[in-house]
Amino acid sequence: MKRATKKYDPNRKHLLANSIIHLINIRPGIIKKLFVLTVLITLINTSFAIKETLVKSKIKNVTIFLNGAQVFRKANFNIKKGVTDIVFDSISSNINANSIQVKGKGKYIILDTKYKYYQPATSTTPKNIPKIVLARMLLITDSLDFIAFDLEEVKFKKEVLELEKQFLISNKSMKSDSLALLKDAMSFLRAKYNDINATLIKVRKQEYHLNKTKVNLQTRLNKINTDNAKKYVSKPTYPRYQIIVTVSSEEATKGIMNVNYLVNGASWSPKYDIRATGINEPIELTYKANVYQNSGEDWNNVKLTLSTNNPNKSKVKPILPVWYLNYYTQHYKKDRGLKVALMGNVQLSYEKVAESNLLDMDESLEPALTSAYYATMNENLTNIEFNLSIPYTIPSDGQNHLVAIKNEKLDAKYQYYMVPKLDKDAFLVASIRGFEDLSLLPAQANIYFEGTFIGETMINPDVMGDSLAVTLGRDERISIRRKLIKEDKKEKFLGNKQMKYFTYELEVKNHRANSVDIIIEDQIPVLNNENIKVGLLSFGKANYTEKTGLLIWKFTLAAKQNKKMSFKYSVEHEKNKPLALR
Repeated sequence: MKRATKKYDPNRKHLLANSIIHLINIRPGIIKKLFVLTVLITLINTSFAIKETLVKSKIKNVTIFLNGAQVFRKANFNIKKGVTDIVFDSISSNINANSIQVKGKGKYIILDTKYKYYQPATSTTPKNIPKIVLARMLLITDSLDFIAFDLEEVKFKKEVLELEKQFLISNKSMKSDSLALLKDAMSFLRAKYNDINATLIKVRKQEYHLNKTKVNLQTRLNKINTDNAKKYVSKPTYPRYQIIVTVSSEEATKGIMNVNYLVNGASWSPKYDIRATGINEPIELTYKANVYQNSGEDWNNVKLTLSTNNPNKSKVKPILPVWYLNYYTQHYKKDRGLKVALMGNVQLSYEKVAESNLLDMDESLEPALTSAYYATMNENLTNIEFNLSIPYTIPSDGQNHLVAIKNEKLDAKYQYYMVPKLDKDAFLVASIRGFEDLSLLPAQANIYFEGTFIGETMINPDVMGDSLAVTLGRDERISIRRKLIKEDKKEKFLGNKQMKYFTYELEVKNHRANSVDIIIEDQIPVLNNENIKVGLLSFGKANYTEKTGLLIWKFTLAAKQNKKMSFKYSVEHEKNKPLALR
């Protein structure tokens, strides 16, 4: 069933106009009110419409924490009267949305701030190709078309010439009663055959040049198409993250807005260089930082601040639980060598520590810093900040970037430590004091002496004393000899007991051109069995510690001089049981 269609009535237009005029004449007050109401609604909608302004912001400062970073952006903008959304585009996707803070200057009021995920509409329409490029492409296309026609014409010429040539060859049998007529026929055949071949060669040359021109034109056209695909074909769109700040102003105005926020994927770790140029020179300590960031936004030419704070660490005060007292039990974990004490529901672990008979020399080395060379240090109530005065560029590449923080020269006392029982060489050690005021963090340190890399050590201020001992390597220009005096190794038998006497002689030589401070360590055995007795008979000017059996000589040895020392001790034990004297 066909649907009825309405025919256009030209008189309807005039009827509608007459009705409106009639209504105005009859009800002018109603029309006036409707008009005013319409205008008022339009003005209200216009005044409350939120405008959007996309600003170009720049990262000015970045504070890098041990875990995370705080980014400070700044933007200038112009806004009109009313409510406006100021959009900071291309923000990192690793933002902590709760950390966004906004401050500004200008005649406007900040109403709201939000972090937004924005997916641009995918556009399949390519950009307009310039007319000059289109004209060049059209010219090449037309030339290729004409070459195609010329090649087709050449093809036809070749076919005709080949046909003529085959016709002459197939009709080469000639019969004639006259020798003159035969010669004329042969002359005609030769001339015609040569003419066909010459013409065929010209046609093939023409075909060769046309094909060569075709290849060149096609190559040019392909290159233009490739360039157009790179420049003018629409590219895929990727999601972007934005910070939107809603502001209100009673007039058109200019303003400045500062936005800062916390991002993940960034950190820094300390690193030290300890350099000594000689035994009478101060120690030079360089405080460096390995800066890492993979936040998704590059930091180009920004001022960096390195902070020891960790914003991701809990700030909630711990609550001490109830301690229930119970009977003490203990057991040993043989696989880990740990002694575990159980006290109620509280388990305490004690790690086994091997006793050392050597000098109490902390090998976890630590540098010291006070004045700023590359940066200034601000110590707050909760953390320390290093403000770098030189702008840095740190791309978001997930790589470590080395940043110099501070450089300091410190006074040091140099001493040579020798343990001839274990090693014949002298070890140069620099003792540094006052480093505890520098607020160092645990980190690895590289050691250099007289321009040579010595090795690495670990600095941990939490476990070190009031001085920092840095081992600067061996010095073969100081030698020592340890000798057991055999004639003094006497034995006496007292009933069931046996007495032995041991005398050792130490001789140290200084082959350097300057005097040096030397510390020499040796030892006598310590009792571990009640059936064995040890007695120290002589030890010269050494410092003796009975608990450890340690003997320490401290003295200054002049250049090109040597010094002898000795010590003697006795051991009483059961004569039928051999001693382990090593």
